[in-house]
Amino acid sequence: MSFIHVTFLAAGLAVILPWLLHLTRRRKYLRLRIGSLQFLEPLVRDRHRMSRIEHWPLLILRCLALLLLAFLFARPFFPKPSATPPASGEFLVMLDASGSITDAQATAIRQQAEKVIRDLPPSGTPILAIFADRVEIIESLDDYQPIPGAGGDPAAAVDWIVNRAAGAPDALAGVHWFTDLQAASLPISASRLWPSGVTAEIHPVMPESQENASIDGVELLTPFGSGEWEVEVRVRVVGTPDSKPLKIALTDSDGKIHESTVPSSGGTARIPFSFEPAAGEPLVGDVSLVDQDDAWPVDNSRSFGFEIERPTRVVLVDGDPTESTFLSETYFLEKALHASSGGKELSPFRAISSTTVPTDPKGADVFAMVNVANPSASELQELRSRVDAGAGLMIFLGDQSQPSAWSNSGLVPPGLALLPEPSPDFVRVGDLTHPALAGLHEDALRGLGLRALTHRFTWPSDPDWQTVLAFGSDAPLMACHRTRPIVVLAHPVNREGSDLPLDPAFVPFMQGLFGYLSDRQKAPSSDPSGTAKIVLSSLSPGIDERRPPGRYPESSRLTVITANPLESDIRPASPEHFREVLGLPSADAPPAVLSPPAETVGTTHQREGEMWPWLLAGLLALLSVETAVAARRGRPTSTTAAHEA
Repeated sequence: MSFIHVTFLAAGLAVILPWLLHLTRRRKYLRLRIGSLQFLEPLVRDRHRMSRIEHWPLLILRCLALLLLAFLFARPFFPKPSATPPASGEFLVMLDASGSITDAQATAIRQQAEKVIRDLPPSGTPILAIFADRVEIIESLDDYQPIPGAGGDPAAAVDWIVNRAAGAPDALAGVHWFTDLQAASLPISASRLWPSGVTAEIHPVMPESQENASIDGVELLTPFGSGEWEVEVRVRVVGTPDSKPLKIALTDSDGKIHESTVPSSGGTARIPFSFEPAAGEPLVGDVSLVDQDDAWPVDNSRSFGFEIERPTRVVLVDGDPTESTFLSETYFLEKALHASSGGKELSPFRAISSTTVPTDPKGADVFAMVNVANPSASELQELRSRVDAGAGLMIFLGDQSQPSAWSNSGLVPPGLALLPEPSPDFVRVGDLTHPALAGLHEDALRGLGLRALTHRFTWPSDPDWQTVLAFGSDAPLMACHRTRPIVVLAHPVNREGSDLPLDPAFVPFMQGLFGYLSDRQKAPSSDPSGTAKIVLSSLSPGIDERRPPGRYPESSRLTVITANPLESDIRPASPEHFREVLGLPSADAPPAVLSPPAETVGTTHQREGEMWPWLLAGLLALLSVETAVAARRGRPTSTTAAHEA
């Protein structure tokens, strides 16, 4: 027996009040024989009888009425346990369709899910859903197929379940998870609160083994190569590796195979190869593990596609050749431009040195006039025509440069003048928002400002030129033309005086300048030859993309689908950890209490098995008996009876 309002049972203690009142008012008498009062003895005896309880049945009936009233307000009931689930509701059957599920596991999931659905109560409604990167409802188990290479996201599945429960309160009865408990796809902690009263039952379908080797990624180290390429291949091994090294084979577009090896525990390998792709086409190929047999073959190979870029061709015109090649300004510029950057093996620049402006520059993108004293009229005309055609021009003014030779060229700021006495000065002003300073950041500019530079040239302000670097005296150091790709730096780039090439900011500074002049920020839609470039896109499989990993060429587009690398780590988590990080209830959580079907719904204040109607009927009967007993009770006549005796 249970009670809805158990606190009302305390009201039954009120039955002791009549007894307490009687006991506290009772008096004790001492009997003495006095001759003159002997005729009063019947009256005293009668008063003594009044201090005793004379109508026990009536007192008991009234006490029982109080107890029954308290029992009635407590609303006792007998719970009726049911062996069946709630009367009605949805049961979500969540099927793992991520890339870590093999065909054998998928077959086991179908068999187990079929049994669970068969054991559901007739009033339960099974809802089948697959989950990978998101959730999708399916019609039957025949529609369930794992998606090769698809990433799994159990947290997204929890979000979907919570949102579905919030949209239909009291409709969700339970959730059945069929998964391999892959640990790599789990979040750090739960982000959503699980619906109250909704059970979650996990059906683990474990992999046949925990040994797996995979191609984890492929990266092109030489995006600016010219027929010579090098890729870095990452191999990941899960489980206990064998003792023999793993062989890797790269197959290029011509079908040529280039091999390499990595240790048995995995690692990286660099594979160089020669290939000349057609104009506008990306660099494509396939990398695979040789003689690798495991339960997850989809990650044993990986297709790649990379957009390749023609390197920026730079012509360095040396106006002050020195006896030693290692002391010239063009030497330091060439080293700075050829330095690798961004983790790539090759620089995006290809620089050549010359003592004159070549008349056949072979498609040069940027010209650099380095400490040129007196350029000829033909050279200035060639530079102007190249700038008008879109080429960039970088002018370094040194101790050999003569402002008079440049003044009427239109390639330097008007009013360029040489100071009578060069003096050391420091950089104090820099406009880091200008794209010409993309290679510098705030700390690099601050470090450059600690180096004493030579203040040799000056020019007045001009609306067509913008000063982006200046000395502390506001004298200009570097200026950029506002409409044409021309930059003037009034300082040499060798080790004379300031040792500027040894500054840590020198390489990114120079590469940023030449990158700005070559306009590398704008990706051309076609090859310089006029051939339209193929648009390259990379995708991972999922609910919306179910094609297996590989290359899928279309007219002017190439789609490369690669397996999600997280799915290659097939190590499982424990069911307890799976529940904890997803916020699922414990395995022994009570089932959901759902409303019965609409035709049997009664008042929400009534609970099945309550006894209050019978208790109320009993209380009315008891009060009727009490009333009858009280009516038949006569007034005490003990005094008259005593006198008659």
